Amino acid sequence: MRLGLILSVLLHGSFMAWALLAMLMTEPLKAPEPEPIMVALVTPSEFLALKKGSETSTELEAKKNEDAKPDDQSKTQADSKPIIAPDPAPEPEPTPKETKVEPPPPPPEPEPKSDPIAEKLAELPPPGPTPEELAKKAADEKAAAEKAEAERLAEEAKIKAAEEAKKKAAADAKKKTEAKKKADAQKKKQAEQKRKEAEKKKKQQQADRLAALLDKDPTRQGASNYATDPMNPTDYSGPTAGAQMGDAPVLSVREQDLLRAQISAQLRSCWKLPGGGGGIETTVVTLRWRLRQDGSLDGEPMVEAPRQGMVFQIAAEAAIRAVRMCSPFQLPPDRYWAWRSLTWDFDPREMM
Repeated sequence: MRLGLILSVLLHGSFMAWALLAMLMTEPLKAPEPEPIMVALVTPSEFLALKKGSETSTELEAKKNEDAKPDDQSKTQADSKPIIAPDPAPEPEPTPKETKVEPPPPPPEPEPKSDPIAEKLAELPPPGPTPEELAKKAADEKAAAEKAEAERLAEEAKIKAAEEAKKKAAADAKKKTEAKKKADAQKKKQAEQKRKEAEKKKKQQQADRLAALLDKDPTRQGASNYATDPMNPTDYSGPTAGAQMGDAPVLSVREQDLLRAQISAQLRSCWKLPGGGGGIETTVVTLRWRLRQDGSLDGEPMVEAPRQGMVFQIAAEAAIRAVRMCSPFQLPPDRYWAWRSLTWDFDPREMM
């Protein structure tokens, strides 16, 4: 088995070596050579010599001469056309008495003589423009330049006018804005001044009311022995009904307003208008209730002057529910004597 393998390798190697040698010894194939073609070069002078004309002319073709004589034209056409042999005509039978007479040959054409003046004129450069043409050209160029300059100036003026209009519009808008700001500032200043005057007037009214209350305080020096003036005319000078000392603490107008504002703010967050009960047209309900020192209810709220009707009942239940939800109330403890018993009107026009 090993011997067969060795023989196979040797045979294959020898075959490949022979193939390589055969490829190296083979001559390369040559491309077929092109067939030779005869070419004749004709110079421009030789080409011109083949054509009849003038040696000083620079044009190869000329327009047909309409004034030429019939003989010259026919001769020119005969020269330009190829010579074709005429068809042979039948020869007449000769007679013994007739003889043929040949026409005389045409005279030779004279050769064209060269004109030295024409040659000199042909060698001269072409004439330039005339002074009139130069003046007209200069005038046209000047007019075109003036027109271009006028168009440029007009465009610049247009651009400048647009910029000025834009600047004017911006200035007008700025003036309007400044005037509006000034007017707004003036209005704001006037409103602030009015508000200050109203606050000053309100404070003055509160001070006047407080002074009036203080004047009715029996503990003040120079005050009468009565807490208030008698409501009916009387001659009685003895003791009247009232507290033993008659010096119970009294809230000032400002303190009363602050206390009412605190109670109103708490009730407003708890009171909900009854649905379908008329909105702000709901009937006004007056409640009275008592509070402990911690702000909790001391008993059930009572309706003052109850009335019949479904609408009033719904409004009363909504007011009682609001008082229960707000309990305990957050009120100043040192003024407990002022809010231990409250009477409140649940009016939608004031509570909203």
